[in-house]
Amino acid sequence: MKTWGDLAPDRRQAEAGSFLKWAGGKAQVYLSLRKFIPELREGTYYEPFLGGGAVYFALSPERAVLSDINRELIVAYQVVRDDVEGLIGALAALPSHPTSAEFYETRSTFNELKSRSGARSPGAKRELAARFIWLNHTCFNGLYRVNSKGEFNVPMGSYRNPRIYSPGNLRAVSRLLSGTHARILCLDFETSLARAGDGDLAYLDPPYQPVSATASFTSYTRSGFGPEQQQRLAAAVRAAVARGCRIVLSNSSTSFVKGLYIGMRMETVRAPRAINSVGSKRAAVEELVVVA
Repeated sequence: MKTWGDLAPDRRQAEAGSFLKWAGGKAQVYLSLRKFIPELREGTYYEPFLGGGAVYFALSPERAVLSDINRELIVAYQVVRDDVEGLIGALAALPSHPTSAEFYETRSTFNELKSRSGARSPGAKRELAARFIWLNHTCFNGLYRVNSKGEFNVPMGSYRNPRIYSPGNLRAVSRLLSGTHARILCLDFETSLARAGDGDLAYLDPPYQPVSATASFTSYTRSGFGPEQQQRLAAAVRAAVARGCRIVLSNSSTSFVKGLYIGMRMETVRAPRAINSVGSKRAAVEELVVVA
Protein backbone atom coordinates (compact mmCIF):
# COMPACT_ATOMS: atom_id res chain seq x y z
CA MET A 1 0.00 0.00 0.00
CA LYS A 2 1.42 3.36 -1.07
CA THR A 3 0.92 6.74 0.55
CA TRP A 4 0.17 9.88 -1.44
CA GLY A 5 3.81 10.93 -1.08
CA ASP A 6 4.91 7.76 -2.91
CA LEU A 7 2.75 8.40 -5.96
CA ALA A 8 4.17 9.66 -9.24
CA PRO A 9 3.41 13.34 -10.03
CA ASP A 10 0.77 12.45 -12.65
CA ARG A 11 -1.09 10.24 -10.14
CA ARG A 12 -0.96 13.00 -7.53
CA GLN A 13 -2.93 15.25 -9.86
CA ALA A 14 -6.02 13.08 -9.26
CA GLU A 15 -5.38 12.05 -5.64
CA ALA A 16 -6.31 13.95 -2.50
CA GLY A 17 -3.13 14.29 -0.45
CA SER A 18 -1.41 16.87 1.68
CA PHE A 19 -0.95 20.16 -0.14
CA LEU A 20 1.52 21.34 2.51
CA LYS A 21 5.17 20.50 3.18
CA TRP A 22 4.78 20.07 6.93
CA ALA A 23 7.75 19.63 9.25
CA GLY A 24 7.20 16.41 11.20
CA GLY A 25 4.37 15.40 8.87
CA LYS A 26 3.41 11.74 8.70
CA ALA A 27 3.41 11.10 4.94
CA GLN A 28 6.74 9.24 5.03
CA VAL A 29 6.05 7.26 8.18
CA TYR A 30 2.37 6.44 7.62
CA LEU A 31 2.93 2.83 6.55
CA SER A 32 4.71 2.15 9.86
CA LEU A 33 2.02 4.03 11.78
CA ARG A 34 -0.99 2.53 10.01
CA LYS A 35 -0.82 -0.84 11.81
CA PHE A 36 -1.59 0.93 15.10
CA ILE A 37 -4.67 2.79 13.81
CA PRO A 38 -7.91 0.86 14.38
CA GLU A 39 -10.65 0.72 11.79
CA LEU A 40 -13.26 3.46 12.07
CA ARG A 41 -16.70 2.13 11.30
CA GLU A 42 -19.45 4.52 12.35
CA GLY A 43 -17.80 7.09 14.59
CA THR A 44 -16.08 10.37 13.88
CA TYR A 45 -12.39 10.85 13.19
CA TYR A 46 -10.66 13.62 15.16
CA GLU A 47 -7.32 15.20 14.32
CA PRO A 48 -6.67 18.10 16.74
CA PHE A 49 -3.15 18.87 15.43
CA LEU A 50 -4.02 18.92 11.74
CA GLY A 51 -0.81 20.21 10.14
CA GLY A 52 -0.34 18.63 6.71
CA GLY A 53 -3.15 16.14 7.39
CA ALA A 54 -1.28 13.11 5.98
CA VAL A 55 -3.09 10.62 8.21
CA TYR A 56 -6.49 12.16 7.46
CA PHE A 57 -5.89 11.96 3.71
CA ALA A 58 -4.67 8.35 3.99
CA LEU A 59 -7.78 7.32 5.95
CA SER A 60 -10.28 9.61 4.16
CA PRO A 61 -13.00 9.03 6.80
CA GLU A 62 -16.63 9.82 6.08
CA ARG A 63 -16.95 12.01 9.19
CA ALA A 64 -14.14 14.08 10.64
CA VAL A 65 -13.39 17.01 12.91
CA LEU A 66 -10.15 18.56 11.64
CA SER A 67 -8.76 21.24 13.89
CA ASP A 68 -5.64 23.16 14.82
CA ILE A 69 -4.79 26.21 16.92
CA ASN A 70 -3.03 27.75 13.90
CA ARG A 71 -5.71 30.04 12.50
CA GLU A 72 -3.95 30.62 9.18
CA LEU A 73 -3.60 26.88 8.59
CA ILE A 74 -7.32 26.41 9.19
CA VAL A 75 -8.14 29.28 6.81
CA ALA A 76 -6.03 27.55 4.14
CA TYR A 77 -8.01 24.31 4.49
CA GLN A 78 -11.32 26.19 4.47
CA VAL A 79 -10.37 28.09 1.31
CA VAL A 80 -9.27 24.88 -0.43
CA ARG A 81 -12.69 23.45 0.38
CA ASP A 82 -14.78 26.53 -0.42
CA ASP A 83 -12.89 28.50 -3.09
CA VAL A 84 -10.38 26.21 -4.77
CA GLU A 85 -10.50 27.85 -8.21
CA GLY A 86 -10.01 31.30 -6.73
CA LEU A 87 -7.13 29.94 -4.64
CA ILE A 88 -5.45 28.39 -7.69
CA GLY A 89 -5.73 31.74 -9.46
CA ALA A 90 -4.20 33.57 -6.49
CA LEU A 91 -1.33 31.06 -6.32
CA ALA A 92 -0.71 31.41 -10.06
CA ALA A 93 -0.26 35.16 -9.57
CA LEU A 94 2.61 34.66 -7.09
CA PRO A 95 6.24 34.14 -8.26
CA SER A 96 7.02 30.52 -9.17
CA HIS A 97 10.80 30.98 -8.76
CA PRO A 98 11.02 33.75 -6.16
CA THR A 99 14.00 35.95 -5.59
CA SER A 100 15.02 36.79 -2.05
CA ALA A 101 13.30 40.17 -2.35
CA GLU A 102 10.07 38.54 -3.58
CA PHE A 103 10.11 36.00 -0.75
CA TYR A 104 10.49 38.57 2.02
CA GLU A 105 7.98 40.92 0.41
CA THR A 106 5.43 38.09 0.28
CA ARG A 107 6.22 37.13 3.87
CA SER A 108 5.65 40.74 4.94
CA THR A 109 2.31 40.85 3.11
CA PHE A 110 1.30 37.57 4.73
CA ASN A 111 2.06 38.93 8.20
CA GLU A 112 0.07 42.08 7.41
CA LEU A 113 -2.95 39.99 6.33
CA LYS A 114 -2.44 37.73 9.34
CA SER A 115 -2.50 40.65 11.78
CA ARG A 116 -5.92 41.88 10.72
CA SER A 117 -8.39 40.91 13.40
CA GLY A 118 -12.08 40.24 13.06
CA ALA A 119 -14.00 38.55 10.25
CA ARG A 120 -12.15 38.35 6.94
CA SER A 121 -13.83 38.71 3.56
CA PRO A 122 -13.68 35.73 1.16
CA GLY A 123 -11.13 37.66 -0.92
CA ALA A 124 -8.91 38.35 2.09
CA LYS A 125 -9.08 34.70 3.13
CA ARG A 126 -8.12 33.62 -0.38
CA GLU A 127 -5.08 35.91 -0.45
CA LEU A 128 -4.02 34.82 3.03
CA ALA A 129 -4.37 31.13 2.14
CA ALA A 130 -2.44 31.53 -1.11
CA ARG A 131 0.48 33.17 0.67
CA PHE A 132 0.36 30.60 3.47
CA ILE A 133 0.73 27.76 0.94
CA TRP A 134 3.32 29.68 -1.11
CA LEU A 135 5.48 30.43 1.93
CA ASN A 136 5.16 26.85 3.13
CA HIS A 137 6.79 25.61 -0.08
CA THR A 138 9.44 28.32 -0.38
CA CYS A 139 10.56 28.79 3.24
CA PHE A 140 13.19 26.72 5.04
CA ASN A 141 12.05 23.08 5.32
CA GLY A 142 8.34 23.96 5.41
CA LEU A 143 8.61 25.16 9.00
CA TYR A 144 5.92 27.27 10.62
CA ARG A 145 7.40 29.43 13.39
CA VAL A 146 6.35 32.76 14.86
CA ASN A 147 8.13 35.32 16.99
CA SER A 148 6.92 36.94 20.21
CA LYS A 149 4.71 39.27 18.16
CA GLY A 150 3.03 36.36 16.42
CA GLU A 151 4.76 37.13 13.10
CA PHE A 152 5.81 34.34 10.79
CA ASN A 153 9.61 34.59 10.66
CA VAL A 154 10.98 31.50 8.90
CA PRO A 155 13.69 32.48 6.37
CA MET A 156 13.74 31.62 2.68
CA GLY A 157 14.68 28.07 1.72
CA SER A 158 17.19 27.02 -0.92
CA TYR A 159 15.14 25.57 -3.78
CA ARG A 160 16.03 25.66 -7.46
CA ASN A 161 12.61 24.58 -8.63
CA PRO A 162 10.06 24.61 -5.80
CA ARG A 163 6.86 22.64 -6.38
CA ILE A 164 4.52 25.13 -4.78
CA TYR A 165 1.13 23.64 -5.63
CA SER A 166 -0.64 21.11 -7.80
CA PRO A 167 -3.99 22.31 -9.21
CA GLY A 168 -5.14 18.70 -9.59
CA ASN A 169 -4.35 17.84 -5.99
CA LEU A 170 -5.97 21.00 -4.63
CA ARG A 171 -9.14 20.17 -6.58
CA ALA A 172 -9.09 16.58 -5.31
CA VAL A 173 -8.68 17.80 -1.71
CA SER A 174 -11.54 20.25 -2.24
CA ARG A 175 -13.79 17.44 -3.47
CA LEU A 176 -12.87 15.24 -0.49
CA LEU A 177 -13.47 17.98 2.07
CA SER A 178 -16.74 19.02 0.40
CA GLY A 179 -18.02 15.51 -0.25
CA THR A 180 -17.61 14.16 3.28
CA HIS A 181 -18.78 15.41 6.65
CA ALA A 182 -15.50 17.15 7.52
CA ARG A 183 -15.65 20.06 9.93
CA ILE A 184 -12.60 22.34 9.78
CA LEU A 185 -12.23 24.35 12.97
CA CYS A 186 -9.70 26.56 14.73
CA LEU A 187 -9.69 25.01 18.19
CA ASP A 188 -7.36 24.22 21.06
CA PHE A 189 -6.75 20.46 21.34
CA GLU A 190 -8.65 20.27 24.66
CA THR A 191 -11.78 21.80 23.15
CA SER A 192 -11.59 19.51 20.13
CA LEU A 193 -10.96 16.30 22.09
CA ALA A 194 -13.74 17.15 24.56
CA ARG A 195 -16.21 16.35 21.77
CA ALA A 196 -14.81 12.85 21.12
CA GLY A 197 -16.55 9.89 22.72
CA ASP A 198 -17.70 6.30 22.30
CA GLY A 199 -16.91 4.82 18.88
CA ASP A 200 -14.76 7.76 17.77
CA LEU A 201 -11.10 7.72 16.78
CA ALA A 202 -8.51 10.44 17.33
CA TYR A 203 -5.01 10.73 15.93
CA LEU A 204 -2.79 13.26 17.70
CA ASP A 205 0.50 14.58 16.34
CA PRO A 206 1.38 17.45 18.71
CA PRO A 207 4.57 19.53 18.70
CA TYR A 208 7.06 17.01 20.02
CA GLN A 209 8.73 17.13 23.40
CA PRO A 210 12.38 18.09 22.67
CA VAL A 211 14.85 15.22 22.97
CA SER A 212 17.56 17.66 24.08
CA ALA A 213 17.94 21.31 25.11
CA THR A 214 19.23 22.24 21.65
CA ALA A 215 16.45 20.39 19.82
CA SER A 216 13.64 22.55 21.19
CA PHE A 217 11.09 23.84 18.70
CA THR A 218 7.99 25.09 20.47
CA SER A 219 7.29 28.38 18.64
CA TYR A 220 4.43 27.02 16.52
CA THR A 221 2.28 29.59 18.32
CA ARG A 222 3.18 32.56 20.48
CA SER A 223 2.38 30.61 23.63
CA GLY A 224 4.61 27.68 22.66
CA PHE A 225 4.10 24.01 23.52
CA GLY A 226 6.18 23.01 26.52
CA PRO A 227 5.91 20.49 29.40
CA GLU A 228 2.74 22.09 30.79
CA GLN A 229 0.97 21.71 27.43
CA GLN A 230 2.20 18.10 27.15
CA GLN A 231 0.68 17.38 30.58
CA ARG A 232 -2.60 19.02 29.57
CA LEU A 233 -2.62 16.90 26.42
CA ALA A 234 -2.09 13.69 28.38
CA ALA A 235 -4.98 14.59 30.69
CA ALA A 236 -7.24 15.32 27.69
CA VAL A 237 -6.25 12.00 26.11
CA ARG A 238 -7.09 10.07 29.28
CA ALA A 239 -10.45 11.82 29.55
CA ALA A 240 -11.28 10.99 25.92
CA VAL A 241 -10.30 7.34 26.42
CA ALA A 242 -12.54 7.20 29.50
CA ARG A 243 -15.44 8.31 27.30
CA GLY A 244 -14.77 5.47 24.85
CA CYS A 245 -12.71 7.26 22.22
CA ARG A 246 -9.83 5.28 20.69
CA ILE A 247 -6.55 7.19 20.62
CA VAL A 248 -3.32 6.99 18.61
CA LEU A 249 -0.69 9.58 19.52
CA SER A 250 2.80 10.29 18.17
CA ASN A 251 5.51 12.04 20.17
CA SER A 252 9.19 11.93 21.06
CA SER A 253 10.37 8.71 22.68
CA THR A 254 11.55 10.37 25.89
CA SER A 255 11.19 9.33 29.52
CA PHE A 256 9.10 12.46 30.18
CA VAL A 257 6.53 11.59 27.51
CA LYS A 258 6.47 7.91 28.46
CA GLY A 259 5.77 8.93 32.05
CA LEU A 260 2.67 10.83 30.93
CA TYR A 261 1.10 7.75 29.34
CA ILE A 262 1.92 5.02 31.87
CA GLY A 263 -0.67 2.25 31.65
CA MET A 264 -1.25 2.70 27.92
CA ARG A 265 0.22 0.67 25.09
CA MET A 266 3.47 2.18 23.78
CA GLU A 267 5.24 1.28 20.53
CA THR A 268 8.09 2.85 18.55
CA VAL A 269 8.61 3.60 14.86
CA ARG A 270 11.55 4.99 12.93
CA ALA A 271 10.82 8.33 11.28
CA PRO A 272 12.95 10.49 8.96
CA ARG A 273 13.72 14.00 10.16
CA ALA A 274 14.79 16.75 7.77
CA ILE A 275 14.65 19.88 9.95
CA ASN A 276 18.31 20.05 10.93
CA SER A 277 20.25 22.59 8.87
CA VAL A 278 23.19 20.15 8.76
CA GLY A 279 22.43 17.49 6.16
CA SER A 280 24.52 14.81 7.87
CA LYS A 281 22.37 15.09 11.01
CA ARG A 282 19.07 14.38 9.24
CA ALA A 283 18.98 10.71 10.28
CA ALA A 284 15.88 8.72 11.13
CA VAL A 285 14.87 8.98 14.77
CA GLU A 286 12.80 6.79 17.07
CA GLU A 287 9.27 8.05 17.70
CA LEU A 288 6.85 6.94 20.36
CA VAL A 289 3.35 5.80 19.41
CA VAL A 290 0.77 5.66 22.21
CA VAL A 291 -2.28 3.50 21.57
CA ALA A 292 -5.37 3.41 23.76
